[in-house]
Amino acid sequence: MHAEIVMTGSELLLGEIVDTNATMMAKMLRNIGLNLFYKTTVGDNEERITQVLNIALDRSPVVITSGGLGPTVDDVTRQAVANATGRRLVYSEELEAQIAARFRSFGRPMADNNRRQAYLPEGALPLPNPAGTAPCFLSEDTRGRGFIISLPGVPRELEYMMTHTVIPLLVERMGGAKIIKARVLRTCAVGESNIDRAIGDLMLERNPTVGLSAHAGQTDVRITAKADSEAEADALIAAMEARLRERLGVAIYGVDKETVAEIVGRLLAEKGLKLGVVDTLTGGQLARELIEAGFREALVADVTANTPAEAAAAVGLTPIPADGDAFAGALAQAVTPADGVGLAILGPLSDGTDDRLTFIAVHGPPPVYGGGGSQPRSQLPGQRPYPPLDGHPGVRLGAASGVGTVEFAGGLELKITLC
Repeated sequence: MHAEIVMTGSELLLGEIVDTNATMMAKMLRNIGLNLFYKTTVGDNEERITQVLNIALDRSPVVITSGGLGPTVDDVTRQAVANATGRRLVYSEELEAQIAARFRSFGRPMADNNRRQAYLPEGALPLPNPAGTAPCFLSEDTRGRGFIISLPGVPRELEYMMTHTVIPLLVERMGGAKIIKARVLRTCAVGESNIDRAIGDLMLERNPTVGLSAHAGQTDVRITAKADSEAEADALIAAMEARLRERLGVAIYGVDKETVAEIVGRLLAEKGLKLGVVDTLTGGQLARELIEAGFREALVADVTANTPAEAAAAVGLTPIPADGDAFAGALAQAVTPADGVGLAILGPLSDGTDDRLTFIAVHGPPPVYGGGGSQPRSQLPGQRPYPPLDGHPGVRLGAASGVGTVEFAGGLELKITLC
């Protein structure tokens, strides 16, 4: 058993409002383990809504609509549902009486056009709506394809009906609720295509499923499991997470809603370390995110400069090294506190052949890296090294020179020096 939701309203297609209703409905259906396979948005047109509903019934036994149940001329969902389910639209005096009573409770008379709301597909099951005036209903398809539940578009009314009427009804028809749980593994500095190359075969599995979602500089790996109990779902997710971590290693920096700044700040706090930053690339974004995450005290030096030359002048670095790796390393050392780590983000620079190089250098005491000097490290303490990704196009780490390189889309290269 699976579902489809159909959101009606020309204002949605015109971009005038954000469809938060669909998000709310999707979450509620997920919480009872009902798979949502499709979501369609259609304007206020009877013919097109009818067409969309017929397509929905052809592929989904449960169809839930939102919107178009009001008293105005363009509220045509009732007629479209009747058309799609093969039923006549009939007038209900009982329903009209309920609507009139609702208006009396507001201290207002019912307008003539509100009588439109007293029409329902013949044989439909009325679903009382104590949160508003729009009558809701369930209409079974005469051809046996499934049923359509029609709900209001007003968010407060929709949420009430979903919570108190629709979800209990669906759980009963499902023979009990299932569990759908999701966990997100967050990665950074490795592109979506490289992640796909590393775990593509796991993304073909059915339960749990694995999917990717790309963001600027990050790729989320989502694990979704369906089971009869929360414990069973957790076990499915844990097993898949272990397989993903085996392949992705320290490319995974956090889970669910954790951010890079939160993880970095937490690690600094746990180890009792401070951080100094020189940044000529992001306009101080790294420092801002660390502060916004609540770790202002961890940041003891924040040098944001428009050019590498300005950064060198700010930290008193003379002469400026000609080599980008050495330049970044010297800047990192210049802002390294006695009890912490120095970080330099330098670029883009030119090495004489390419003007799209960006350099990152990290400097700190030996305990930070478990070593010292300029030995290359592709592994952080307590975590797996990068080799599971090494060899994939665009990822080269742990070179003998002590410099790792990551190539991003568009040809931008990031060189990382641990010194």
